[in-house]
Amino acid sequence: MVQPSLAGGLRAARDPWPVAVPTVAVLRCAAPRAVATSVEDNELDGGSLGRYLFAILIQMILITTAFGVVDLACYGQLRGDIQLGGPLPWQAVVAIFLALSVRSRVFSPLDNSRPELRAGRVSAEEDVELEAKLNAAKGKTRIKDLQGACEQRGLAFNAAMDRTELERRLRLYLAGAKRKEFMGGSERLRPSWTPPGVTFPIMWVLVVAPLRAFASSLVYETSTGRLNEAHLNDPVLLWLVLHLCIGDTWNTINNVEQRTGAAVPGVALVWLSALFAALQYYDVLPLAGQLLGGTALWITVAGALVTDTWRINNEVKPEPLYPYKRAPSLPPPPRTPH
Repeated sequence: MVQPSLAGGLRAARDPWPVAVPTVAVLRCAAPRAVATSVEDNELDGGSLGRYLFAILIQMILITTAFGVVDLACYGQLRGDIQLGGPLPWQAVVAIFLALSVRSRVFSPLDNSRPELRAGRVSAEEDVELEAKLNAAKGKTRIKDLQGACEQRGLAFNAAMDRTELERRLRLYLAGAKRKEFMGGSERLRPSWTPPGVTFPIMWVLVVAPLRAFASSLVYETSTGRLNEAHLNDPVLLWLVLHLCIGDTWNTINNVEQRTGAAVPGVALVWLSALFAALQYYDVLPLAGQLLGGTALWITVAGALVTDTWRINNEVKPEPLYPYKRAPSLPPPPRTPH
């Protein structure tokens, strides 16, 4: 009898749906299990969709609240007719939106880590220490410690998993087996035209973020007379804030949860929200709209990369263009003596 491969055995263990096999094969061994072979087998994860929308709403509320505190500090009354400082200088507005463009995810209730940040979370020495700890403990490591080790390494897990399952995932990670499934980012199949990894942080920090910041400072100053005084909670500026919130949630979908299919319509929403915000900026001041619209060019490139990444990975393993409920991992089947 041909011994099944390790990858096939692991795939077989996870899929709860049996595959029809010839009668002779059934007599010789248990019916194998296989992964879903088409997107029709994947059920829409409505809970995740609700979680994404809720995260965007919460992030918007937190950012507008912070903006409101700054506006109050600028225009609030002390006693009688005594007013506070007045509009912020343009340099302060640039600094605020520069920081927001780079770190808006601090307001999000989700994990929005960028791939370049996640990749360096754990050193090789820490992996060696973890392996030694697992071998020494022999199944006695605390579940909280195992969950923490999984979280550091970007391995998917949930609170219902027992010690055996958590240890299995960590050992697979340490052995390098099935890293594509359990790890994030580096083990995806990538298009041949993928830019070097350093390109993305350079573009976001040195090009996209400054363009957003300077465009927003122009809108802030122009709002004087349109809204009586310049406010951070200007409705036009908040369209950019919405774009940032959508982008942060997309980072959760693409980089943290590794949903290569759902990331495609997600990045389309990021792109559309950038264009809409640029249009709103343009109506206030054409130069501001042009600056912000320039950021959509880079998002177009990123969106094409995300779409092509889904295409080549979908050829290997079908991935729907929506978040779906993933079957929980099961322990690998026992080896048959031979």
